[in-house]
Amino acid sequence: MDYFAVQKKNLRKTYLFITVFISMMAFLGLIIDGLFETFPIGTIVLLIIASIQVLVGTQSGASLVLNSVGAKPVNEKELEEKQLKNIVEEISIAAGLKTVPRVYVMEDENINAFATGFKEQDSAVCVTRGLLKNLNREETEGVVAHEVSHILNKDTLLMTTISAILGTMIFVQLFAWRSLRFMTFGYRGSRSSRKKDSGSGAYIIFALLVIALLATLFSFIGRLTFFAVSRSREYLADAKGVELTRNPLGLSGALRKIAKTQRVKGKVKGATSATAHLFISDPLKRNINNKEGFVADLFSTHPPIHKRIALLENVSPEVVLRELQQL
Repeated sequence: MDYFAVQKKNLRKTYLFITVFISMMAFLGLIIDGLFETFPIGTIVLLIIASIQVLVGTQSGASLVLNSVGAKPVNEKELEEKQLKNIVEEISIAAGLKTVPRVYVMEDENINAFATGFKEQDSAVCVTRGLLKNLNREETEGVVAHEVSHILNKDTLLMTTISAILGTMIFVQLFAWRSLRFMTFGYRGSRSSRKKDSGSGAYIIFALLVIALLATLFSFIGRLTFFAVSRSREYLADAKGVELTRNPLGLSGALRKIAKTQRVKGKVKGATSATAHLFISDPLKRNINNKEGFVADLFSTHPPIHKRIALLENVSPEVVLRELQQL
């Protein structure tokens, strides 16, 4: 597998998503201007919002994510954390990264990890306290190699960009629906005293409804794209991680322990639907990520964990699933 080609492909995807996003926001702005006869105010405002959101998300995205989960830099006075940093350095050298990612630990008893950062120079790898306590060195190497692979493949760049784009779409969607609700209640309350203005009030409500529906459609399309990209990149990071460690059983062993602890632990603290895709396993413990079929393929952020283990161990997914169910 040509990973340089993967990097270039993810760069092209990033530019494509930004271009499509800007176009969608401009189109929505034109619709607003057409409905309210305000051209080009609506278009300019939405383009400014889109640009600011993308810039903030890409330039400060890593810090925002790390702060949201309460991650702290490793303390090299602690043996486990010092070993973690050494592993990240070793894997980064094996991967050929010019800059070793910053290393963080978040205080959560789940076994999980994620990588973030728009650029390689700003990248970071974060693991949970539960990972340090429950995984041996080989399993930790497998997880770290998986996360470093996301940085190497420029997945973090792509997903940070899509997160920023999706966040803007959701913001516009929520604003449109709340404006519609506010205007609807206001129109009902003043309808009896302002019969002359009833026509203009109804038109404003209709216009807001059109905008809200379009924003919802764009947000839905963004979510589907987001989920599809998230799933495909997990398989690729698994494969590249194994190439870096030359030990597929390290990562598969870690995934087996993750699958076991998912049943007894709660959600990862601080994780949200906006950051869940970054983790090696779904931190929100959503059942749809363990299912297969058309609906699961549309809305899951991670492929079924038993399938990932089966590929790593070169066995039947059904065999792995039965084994996991007996744990």
